[in-house]
Amino acid sequence: MEYIRPYRRIVAFRSLAVAAVAAAVLALMRQYIPAVALIAGAMICLASMLSIAGSFDRLMKAGKGYMPFLSLETIVRVLLAGGAPFIIVGRGPWLGYFTYLAGFVATLAVAILVYRQQVVYGRDDPAA
Repeated sequence: MEYIRPYRRIVAFRSLAVAAVAAAVLALMRQYIPAVALIAGAMICLASMLSIAGSFDRLMKAGKGYMPFLSLETIVRVLLAGGAPFIIVGRGPWLGYFTYLAGFVATLAVAILVYRQQVVYGRDDPAA
């Protein structure tokens, strides 16, 4: 991808802002592992979304010859996103796993709302 559209920056900023506020609340309650897991979930989801977008961009440019690489890239992405909470939380509290998933899903929800606004209003900059 040669460029980053404005709504991708908005998704990243809003997702990380929501995750940072929630992680700060958890840290104030002395729940440090769940706070880190929440931020990690949001960041891994953002990286996954950008990776998916880049994969489809490369697929459009390279055509059918890129299909085997797309499948391999998808498998690696799923394994990394699925294995990350076990690496981050380890044998920690169940709240750590829950907050990782909450950070991951909250980022998807923010992305859906921003992309929906872009489609409904037909503008590239949802902040406008």
